Amino acid sequence: MGTGILGIAASGLNAAQAAIRVTQQNIANVGTDGYRRQELVQSARQPQFSGYGYIGNGVSVDAVRHQYSRFLDSEVLHSESQYARYEAASARSALIDKLLGDDATGLNSVLSGFYSALQEVANDPASSATRQNLLSAGENLAGRFNLLAGQLREQRTAANNEAQHLATRINVLAGQIAQANVTITQNRSASGQAANDLVDARDQLVVELSRLIDVTRQDLPDGSVNVFIGGGQSLVLGQDVRRLNLVANANDPALLDPAINMGFERYGSLIADPAARVVTSGASSLSGRISGGELGGLLEFRDATLMPALRDLDRMALALASAVNTVHRGGLDYALNPGVDFFVNPVVPQGATAGALHLTVTDDSLLDPVGYSISLAGGVYTVTELSTGTATNHASLAAVNAAGFGFSLTAGVPAPANGESWRIGDSARTLAMAIGNTSQIAAAAAAATGPGDNGNALALAALQSTALLNFGGVAFSDTLSAAYNKIVNRTASQASQHDLNRDAFETLRQSAVSAQQSLVGVNLDEEAVNLVRYQQAYQAAARTMQIAASLFDELLNVVR
Repeated sequence: MGTGILGIAASGLNAAQAAIRVTQQNIANVGTDGYRRQELVQSARQPQFSGYGYIGNGVSVDAVRHQYSRFLDSEVLHSESQYARYEAASARSALIDKLLGDDATGLNSVLSGFYSALQEVANDPASSATRQNLLSAGENLAGRFNLLAGQLREQRTAANNEAQHLATRINVLAGQIAQANVTITQNRSASGQAANDLVDARDQLVVELSRLIDVTRQDLPDGSVNVFIGGGQSLVLGQDVRRLNLVANANDPALLDPAINMGFERYGSLIADPAARVVTSGASSLSGRISGGELGGLLEFRDATLMPALRDLDRMALALASAVNTVHRGGLDYALNPGVDFFVNPVVPQGATAGALHLTVTDDSLLDPVGYSISLAGGVYTVTELSTGTATNHASLAAVNAAGFGFSLTAGVPAPANGESWRIGDSARTLAMAIGNTSQIAAAAAAATGPGDNGNALALAALQSTALLNFGGVAFSDTLSAAYNKIVNRTASQASQHDLNRDAFETLRQSAVSAQQSLVGVNLDEEAVNLVRYQQAYQAAARTMQIAASLFDELLNVVR
């Protein structure tokens, strides 16, 4: 009898002690990110049969189980990823919105000043003061284009650098998840029990990864997880990982896009060299397939806000230089000499090229977003789109019309020769004045007899109300000012939409986390109650052992 009582009491003592340890672990980790509340799983031992029935043999501790909900975890991963996406896009879009929309940095004020200066020259074409004012206004306008393009290009470089930084962090987290998978499966194989704290730490790494890129996870029977990104591309499969790299964008080499190596690596190599950018021939581009996390927000900002603004700014600068130069060359300067380019020709000679081509935009929506290279060989002009590498041969300048522009030659400038080449691109960044003297302003009409004629100045001023662009989707439907306002409005709308989405997913994220924590989070009040309950159970079991020992001593005394 004594040993039976002692055995039951000892099992109760051990169970209460284990329960106290689990409760202490919960309390100690109340502030640990990713920790899930644990509980002791226990059951009654197999009873022993006697002549008068079954007598209990105490209690067994079966497992320590943590609380877990795959559904709630998936909701947290999704909301965390989308919140990080829109938070990243919102912060960056706000910078572009302020840059383009502010009077101190935007184009509207200097563009208006340029047209006003043209009108002043038309009102008094012989005045050196109005002509000087026009030169200054032209320099201010070109300088503002340069400033905006420079700022946007810096944002493009920053986006590339940030994408590389995020890719490095993703690779490191992927390696750590793979390493955790190895440890978890080894412990599970050795003990048959889940290593709860290791699982929690590993799953927290997956949450951190979801803040960088959209992820889905697959839980495996051995306790490991597979992680997929970019709409199904595997990043982690057990202990194996794929490296995320950056490659040049297929349509614009100045942009870097994420790509994932198709070959697997063991986690150790990623930890040792997380920043490597070598891409194997088996890399698969993830361009357009990343829809969440900070990397997704960065790419969305770059592709939907930053690059359209920069490319449209280039289109504006190209259309401005083309239109102003065409009209200006049609007039006469103060000495009644034929007008020359007002702005530097956007068709830039390459190398020792001396021949001059002048651009006439016929449909700016057809213009390649990156630019063109033009070469002359054997009398044939080859026009190559820089974004795609597509080359088109034309037998003459007159045949070059299908790509949204045409070229013309101007009397008095060198004619193109075989072997020469030109480039069109970065028009906003390179826009500059081609004249620097007030006498070079061609204010007079072609048939004028004196410098007081304002025929060409009126034609230049009329460009303010001339539709030069098609930002509205209809050829030549927008003036320069209207086109710029559409850029500003589009950017502002995108920034506002990113703000709204960020706020919406912040609410969803908080709701998902709250629902998850209601199940898996540590409640200190509950743990305090449990601690008292298990303490009392421990004390009762200890008292039972004391009584059993006393009874056993009495029995020994009787035997003596």
